[in-house]
Amino acid sequence: MQSFLLSRHLRHWLFVLLAGAALSAHGASNYAGRPLRAILAELQGPDLTLIYNDQLVSGSMIVQSEPQSSGRLPVLREILAPHGLKLRQIGPQAWVIVATSSDSQAAAPPGQAAAALPARGLDEVVVTTSQYRLAQKNPQPQTFITQANLRSLPKLADEPLRAVHRLPGAASNGLSGLAYMRGGDGRETGLLLDGMPLIEPFHMKEFLGPVSVLDAQIVDGLDVYAGGFPADYGGRMSAIVDAESISPPTDNPYGLGLSLFHTSALATGTFADDRGRFVASARRSNLADVIDIAGSNLGEPRYLDTFLKAGYALDDATMLTAHFLFARDRIELNNSKKTEFAETADQNAYLWITAEHNWSANVAGHALLGWSSVDNDRTGSVQDPGSRTGDVEDHRYTRSSLMKLSLDFGNDAIQWRVGINAAWLQARYNYQSALTTDAGYPFPNSAPTSTMREARLEPEGTDIGMFVASRWQLAENLTGEFGLRWDNQTYDSAGGAKQLSPRVNLLYDLSDQTRLRVSWGRFFQDQGINELQVEDGIDHYFAAQRADHLILSLEHTWADRISTRIEAYYKDYETLMPRFENLFDPLVLLPELQSYRIEVNPGTGVVRGVEILIQDRADQPWGWWLSYTWSRAEEKVDDSYVARSWDQRHAFNGGVRWTDGPWELSLAGTWHTGWPTTPVRLDVAGDAVIGERNSIHFGDFRSLDLRAAYTFDLGSSELLTFVELTNMLGFKNPCCAEYSVTDDGDGTPVLREDIDYWPRFVPNLGVYWRF
Repeated sequence: MQSFLLSRHLRHWLFVLLAGAALSAHGASNYAGRPLRAILAELQGPDLTLIYNDQLVSGSMIVQSEPQSSGRLPVLREILAPHGLKLRQIGPQAWVIVATSSDSQAAAPPGQAAAALPARGLDEVVVTTSQYRLAQKNPQPQTFITQANLRSLPKLADEPLRAVHRLPGAASNGLSGLAYMRGGDGRETGLLLDGMPLIEPFHMKEFLGPVSVLDAQIVDGLDVYAGGFPADYGGRMSAIVDAESISPPTDNPYGLGLSLFHTSALATGTFADDRGRFVASARRSNLADVIDIAGSNLGEPRYLDTFLKAGYALDDATMLTAHFLFARDRIELNNSKKTEFAETADQNAYLWITAEHNWSANVAGHALLGWSSVDNDRTGSVQDPGSRTGDVEDHRYTRSSLMKLSLDFGNDAIQWRVGINAAWLQARYNYQSALTTDAGYPFPNSAPTSTMREARLEPEGTDIGMFVASRWQLAENLTGEFGLRWDNQTYDSAGGAKQLSPRVNLLYDLSDQTRLRVSWGRFFQDQGINELQVEDGIDHYFAAQRADHLILSLEHTWADRISTRIEAYYKDYETLMPRFENLFDPLVLLPELQSYRIEVNPGTGVVRGVEILIQDRADQPWGWWLSYTWSRAEEKVDDSYVARSWDQRHAFNGGVRWTDGPWELSLAGTWHTGWPTTPVRLDVAGDAVIGERNSIHFGDFRSLDLRAAYTFDLGSSELLTFVELTNMLGFKNPCCAEYSVTDDGDGTPVLREDIDYWPRFVPNLGVYWRF
């Protein structure tokens, strides 16, 4: 009830904000005093493409005076000149923004520009392999999904991170909010928002975290590194998802949304003569209301989140931005047999301030000061007389203060990036649990067990990292990036071991249409101060895990429209830390109160794979993509290689999108071989025998998802209506198994297997009003 009242207060506050902003809003027909980036976005169109980078055209740049010219190109030249910038033509309808000090002052003839001049500066060349850009407004060669495509893409609960599930090499179960990337555990992927690392950034995280704390309406872009990411990123050894929040749009800056999953509101705008800008959003879950309407008594999942951002340009070279992200869950759930009950109350809060300053066109600095707070409270019980009884009391919190500093500098020949991050961390664990199982559970030959655990811990310390990276034009067609990262943690019990991570990326342009990339790097992942496994009896931290990536990538563009990317990768794991898994069923409310929860202690592992992605870059009316992945994800346990529990040998992903005026229709499909599971059989004596772990596989996973949307033009506003069907054909995708031994009536024991499934059919419909 408290969570519901809080969400009502937040919505009331946001509606007041919307009303006040609407009264004070005014149309901006002039250019003077407005951010330069906003003007560039306005002037672009289908017949004019502008290419520039965020360092050269920073968010703090303001148009100095009202242009006297007429026409887009003369206006552009006039507003760029005071900032030491100019236009350079690289194609019939394409221009790159460069510093005035660059050579070749005159624009090259359209027919010769592409061959004579680079289309992008050195700092914009994508050297890194396995990088995918999602939700980008201006598509570039590495863009997988544009912003328009992301809106129309089918995604459960309108979750923006669902787009990551469509990437090659992503292993998805159809429920978890974050996919397993290239054989890596979900914890091996890091998520950032506007430079701030997010800790446990999912709602209902105790139940596979199906929804992130990022409202789709605030996400402006996603940079996804499926492997081989640059030295700027540390602390993760498989993948990085770097999200960027929106800037205030020029049209329809406010929004209200209602769907089966969420009620949401958004307000954006500018202030102080357009030198400042703000974004405010709030979202509340409707799941508990839908469950009540459906007459289900499985429980009440309630959550909310809000995001606030305000930026102000101190001068032409300096931009300050404050961010606040808050999320809260209060969830009560029962299992279908009413033998388990769990209640959680989670709260995440992030507050950070960023500063950008350009000393010159070639030198830019970035700073971030942040604070985060994560509180988790979990209680639950199991009451199954004759089988098992138990209870859990789990209270923990994490506090973190963070400082990040970085500097970008260089010229057309070499670009440098250097940076340091320092975090001061503390956590508290207050945990106790008890579990008793009776003889004969879960199998007639099972012995009784009794387990009690208790932990009272308060770790604290620091996490410090530094990096340096340089990008060189090694030859006419060869670009290289070389990086080195150093990290150290003091809160663990691993002796404060230091990690040194060299990384190398090479790009060779075989032709204007064909690019070859090679990447090698070492990546360490320390155990976060919030990741102590007290629920499984662990009271100390393990040494940082290590993974070496070797990636070979070939990309070719056909007729400036169809692109093909082939990547082969090899990932070598060392010093893997132990983890705990439920042998037969991951979909449980209280994992530590289950029978056959086991410790997996691999030490080393190997992941290898090949990915093929083909996509049509045309915007309208049709667009499509298709990918295939072959992979093997294994780890060495007791001198034998065993498939990781999310290993999928073959996987296909594909989709098609059609747009015609107000209509948007998108169809996306996924198929992959079933994930591993462990067999159970009866021996001649009728006793249950558990086979080799992960030695067999469930049936194949299949899902076909549909989204249909129609936008009503209401003059000064628009109303988006949509229908979404996840797993629209209701495929049975097995996830879990429960085994029991029964009597067939004549005294002969029979092994019974009950298979459970991932969500079979999930509908969603809603409206979103932009005004």
